[in-house]
Amino acid sequence: MDPLTRALVESAVAVFQPPGPVLEIGALQVQGEAVGDLRPLFPGKEYVGCDMMPGPGVDRVEKLEALTLADGWAGTVLCLNVFEHAWDFRRGAEEILRVTAPAGLALVTTVFEFHVHAYPDDYWRFTPRAMERLMSGFGSVLYGFQGHPKTPRLVFALGLKMPRPDLPQLAETWKREVLVRWTEQPPLGARVRAAIGGALFGRRGFRTIRHWRDLEIAVGGEGR
Repeated sequence: MDPLTRALVESAVAVFQPPGPVLEIGALQVQGEAVGDLRPLFPGKEYVGCDMMPGPGVDRVEKLEALTLADGWAGTVLCLNVFEHAWDFRRGAEEILRVTAPAGLALVTTVFEFHVHAYPDDYWRFTPRAMERLMSGFGSVLYGFQGHPKTPRLVFALGLKMPRPDLPQLAETWKREVLVRWTEQPPLGARVRAAIGGALFGRRGFRTIRHWRDLEIAVGGEGR
């Protein structure tokens, strides 16, 4: 869990008012409760955290590709930075769709420009359009990325089971709310190196820092 991913969840709660129960896939709090514990964002709602191994934040051991929950059990599904670790990610997307309630929603995030991080293995990277296509079984989809469009740092998609005619407005509102809540900045040294290095050697190699606050959210299905 990183501050941007948490801001995506916080802002989704504010904009979409997601229903309960809440299912978090990949709930093991490997970085502690300060950022990783999302339960306080859903007061009064049943919350089940699952992961492939027991530990802090995990209520039940589950595998993304073979969830044991009933069809439509979850009003809200959070699957945060898990897809890169799932060998059968298409089956994982099908399972998320299956367990999401008819009026529910699911938020999926995954890293793109990021080092290999085995948990227990790291297999995949997904473009924004790939994430949108994986969520295309939902009635409405918003998808996006943070960073440079050629080398995004984080990719995400939100699927709503019910079709929504106001998706463009929701996309703009969600983006605005994310940027308000996401106050993280690159370290000062990294910003200085990006400024000097960009001037001396070209700007392409410093995209991550230069495009740190770039966030795009689009409506799924358009132009397909």
